Amino acid sequence: MQDDIAEYYEASFPGQVQVVGVDLWNGTAVDLRGFRDGFGATFPLLLNGDSPAGGTFSTLYGTYDNYVVVNKQGIVRYHAALGWPHGNRYHLNEIRGCVDSLVSSTVGVEPDPAPEAFRLSSAPNPSRGSTTVELAIPAGEATSALVTVHDVGGRRVATLWEGEVPAGVSRFAWPQVDAAGRPLAPGVYLVRSWIGSRHLVHRAVVLP
Repeated sequence: MQDDIAEYYEASFPGQVQVVGVDLWNGTAVDLRGFRDGFGATFPLLLNGDSPAGGTFSTLYGTYDNYVVVNKQGIVRYHAALGWPHGNRYHLNEIRGCVDSLVSSTVGVEPDPAPEAFRLSSAPNPSRGSTTVELAIPAGEATSALVTVHDVGGRRVATLWEGEVPAGVSRFAWPQVDAAGRPLAPGVYLVRSWIGSRHLVHRAVVLP
């Protein structure tokens, strides 16, 4: 997990993913330091994770080895114990797939020339496997933005960006997977962006 998750996301998406090792046996600080030194963990370790002060993880998510992905809004997006038995819960493709659907990958910014109007688009469209979403913001309009993807029923399937955006054209990678890392079903999806009081909607088609 050290190399596969903690170090990978710190290098690829610095500041966006917090990895925490949870002590489910309510050991002592000395126990936790011994684990850290023995395994070389660089991510934070949470003491007394099976107590109310530590989040009662066993009560909420089950005992023994477990893996949970929680988004910025505090909603559980992945829970390994729901699909896998003890001893077989570390499925990197599922964990990374879920986290990848929550992080924001800015693949390019073109500040000049500044667009004349707000615009939300994607290319290629239709697409298969992945596409790039573009958000255009006029000069002098740098602000915070939220860019999300929804199915036609309104369910959010991905958050591509949440935070400050500069004037110009910002591009965000969309890997077209759900919260568990599974490829999205073919069909029409709605890319939405909230920029201050403005709400933009763009239709993107996922091919089989």
